[in-house]
Amino acid sequence: MTNSRLFLAVLLALCVSYSLGHSYVTEPRTRTNQKQTNSGCRGPNCLGPCDAPLSASRTPAVTIARGASITVKWPRNNHAGGFIRLAWTQTSGSDVHANFDNGVQEILCHEVGGCFPDDARNPNGGDSGPGDGSSRACSTSIDVPLHLADGEWTLQWAWFGGAFALGDYYSCIDYKISGGPSGPKLGAVFNGGDYTYPNSNKCKFFNTDRLHACVQEPCDKPVYTMYQERSGPAYGFDGQSKPATTSQPKPLTTSQKPSAPVSTGRVSLTSGAKPSTPATTGRVAPSSTTGKVNTPSTTGKAASNNVSPVNCAGLTKEVTSTDFEITAVDTWSNVFRMEIKMSINEDVNDWMIQVIWPEDATDTEVENAYNSGSLRCSATKPSRHSMIEPVANWASKIKAGEEMYVELRATNTNMSSKFLKSNTKIKMFKK
Repeated sequence: MTNSRLFLAVLLALCVSYSLGHSYVTEPRTRTNQKQTNSGCRGPNCLGPCDAPLSASRTPAVTIARGASITVKWPRNNHAGGFIRLAWTQTSGSDVHANFDNGVQEILCHEVGGCFPDDARNPNGGDSGPGDGSSRACSTSIDVPLHLADGEWTLQWAWFGGAFALGDYYSCIDYKISGGPSGPKLGAVFNGGDYTYPNSNKCKFFNTDRLHACVQEPCDKPVYTMYQERSGPAYGFDGQSKPATTSQPKPLTTSQKPSAPVSTGRVSLTSGAKPSTPATTGRVAPSSTTGKVNTPSTTGKAASNNVSPVNCAGLTKEVTSTDFEITAVDTWSNVFRMEIKMSINEDVNDWMIQVIWPEDATDTEVENAYNSGSLRCSATKPSRHSMIEPVANWASKIKAGEEMYVELRATNTNMSSKFLKSNTKIKMFKK
C-alpha cells in the first residue's frame, strides 16, 4: 500500500460527501436543518453524536410537553436495511455519545412508514423518493418520555447497519420540555418490521446490528460478514421486543488474558444502565482540549530503548520512532474515552502499545479498545497499564508516514480529562 490509510480515509470521505450523504432526519428540523448529511462516521474523528455539536446549532429548541407525540421522518435515499435508534439526553450533555447510549427509547427498522424501492423485485435497489424527504419518506412516531424533567433535552436519531457497508449516521433535534404528565423511566424497546420483513419482529441489516462498531466507510470492523445481507433484531434484544437477558458483554479484569481480541462495539440497551461500549468516535466535548502525551516527559516520543519496562504481554523490543498524541479525552460519570493518535516514522510489524496510567489511577481498567486495536491484557505492577494490540491483520503492519488511531473506554477515578491527558504515558513494542 503506497498511500497512507489516512489519505484513503480522507479521499473516501470526500467521495461520499459528494454523493450528498445517505440518510438524516428531515422532520422535525435538526440542528443544521439537514437536507443532506456529512455526519456518517468516516474516520477516527467522525461527526456525531449529532449532525453538529451543540456550539454549532442553528435551530432554536422547540417547546413540547411530556407525553406529546413526535413524528420523525428521514429519506430512504437509495439505501436499504439497517436500524434506527431514538435516544434522549439533556442538551447540555448532547456532545457525548455515552449520554445517548444511556437514554435509548426505541430501536426500529430503517425502511418503515412509507419508504420503499422503486422495483419490488429488487428490495435492495434504488428509489425515486427525493433526498429531502418531501415525499415517500421513512417515518415513525414516538411520545416524549414521561420521566424527562422540565428543561432542555435532545432527541438523537441514529442509523446503523445500512447497505451495504455504511458507517453510523446521526441527527439531533433540540427541545425545551415543559409540562405534561410525569411517569417512571421505561426500558428501551425494539420494534421490528420493514419493507423486506413486514409484520415481523426483525429488520434487514448489513455488517452490524449495533452502533459504534463501524467507524469508517466502508465498515472497517464488521460484526458480521462484510456486505452480506442479514436479518434479526438489534443487538441486546431477543425476538420479543424486549431487552435480551443473555450474552451481555462483561468488562475484563486484570486477571483475564483473552486469547482472541475483545469483541467491541456492543451497546447496553437497558435504559439507565452503564454503557458497555466506548462512546463512538465523535466530536470532543467542548471542555476537552488537545495536547501531546508526556512520554515520559513532554516530548510525546516513546521512552528510550535502554528501558525495558515489564508489561503484562512480556514484550521487551521497544519502538522509539513512533510519536504518540492523545487527541481527545472525554470523561463522564465513572468512565472516560481516550483517543490515541500514532504517527509512524518507520515500518512496524506486529506492534503493541502500552498505556501507562497516572499513579493516582488506582482503579483504572480498560473495558474496551477499538478502531485499530484491541485490549490484550491489563496489569497493576510494576505500574498500572494496559497492552493494546492490532485488531486485524491489516492493522498489524504499518508503514512509515502513516497515522493510526486507537480508542479506549476505561473506568475513571474522578480524574479530569486534562489530568489524564497530561499524565498518561504511551509506549510501543514489537511482538
